[in-house]
Amino acid sequence: MRTLPLVIIAFLLMSFTIKDKGFLIKGITKNIPEGEMIYLKVLNPETNNFDAIDSVRLKNNSFEFKGNTTYPTYALLELSENVTELVVLENGIINFQYDYNDDLSTSAIGTKNNNELNAFHNNIKRVQKEANTYRDTNQDILTQAIKDNDREVLERLSKEFKVYVKDINDIITNQLTQHSNSFTSSVILFQRIDNKNIDTNEAQLYYNQLADNIKQSNIGIAIKNLLDNSAANTLVKIGDKALDISGKDPNGEVISLYDNLGKVTIIHFWAPWCPACHETLPTIKSIYEKYHDKGLNIFSIALDDNKEEWIESIQKEGLNWLHIYNLYEIQLQYGVKNIPTVFVLDENGTVIDINHLEVDFDQLLTKYLGK
Repeated sequence: MRTLPLVIIAFLLMSFTIKDKGFLIKGITKNIPEGEMIYLKVLNPETNNFDAIDSVRLKNNSFEFKGNTTYPTYALLELSENVTELVVLENGIINFQYDYNDDLSTSAIGTKNNNELNAFHNNIKRVQKEANTYRDTNQDILTQAIKDNDREVLERLSKEFKVYVKDINDIITNQLTQHSNSFTSSVILFQRIDNKNIDTNEAQLYYNQLADNIKQSNIGIAIKNLLDNSAANTLVKIGDKALDISGKDPNGEVISLYDNLGKVTIIHFWAPWCPACHETLPTIKSIYEKYHDKGLNIFSIALDDNKEEWIESIQKEGLNWLHIYNLYEIQLQYGVKNIPTVFVLDENGTVIDINHLEVDFDQLLTKYLGK
């Protein structure tokens, strides 16, 4: 795909109004080294990368960026290596605060779209903080339950943690459905399309409801490009026939997906080194134990080069289903960018759901397998 020249990106940020109608970002930081280079980057809608358009050194824990923009623009501030925070470039004064030791306190406020995005993020952070507290409080209990293979405790912890997951999903769904023409909704929509975490038809409906000035912004153009390219994209989507997969199991025997289809089959991308994968293993195990006798099969693909660690994790965690590993080409063919990710197939191998284990499977599985 061709790269959008920086001069075109700059044009998107230009305004032919007087200077005092431009944007001013006033940044205040804590626990970031003096003299650190701060970069202002904007999304390139042709590459979906963020390109730097300005930079300044941190001085006395503060920095400023000035400019003008015609449309609200999806951007980020790169505060140090591997530390980035989203901001909406729009004319007005944007007050940005960040503490390296407390990223949940991050805020960007002062203009309409930044205020709305900040309020949305605060709602998500509130639930994340509650979930983190719950996880930390119950970590020892979880570790012991995994060690003892205590299904009752694991199911209880999984059920309790799902409350927080549901709360986050409800916040996101409410934003998309109740405020469908907002810039915040465009941010959510872009991220879900880019992560292959939303059905294309559903995404198209949300895109159609975006305000015209958002459609003309860099994130609006990026969303349209993703939707336009989806038809030509060979990555597996809901409604597609799943690509067959084969590889060696822990015993060295070659097994394939289509030789092991059940009434419902879950393709499970994970890795032994992935903390989020381990956090969701109780959910996967609970699903398997509840529905395997009714026709559910699980086909796990570990994205890992360490065979010994992989086998040890399977045995230690009691993952009593089909496993293969080290198939990065399958990851690319399926378009998996984040793990854990699961593809749910019907008995014919058609994809009926794709998610990151952030939803309750019961409703979907009972539809195909019964209660």
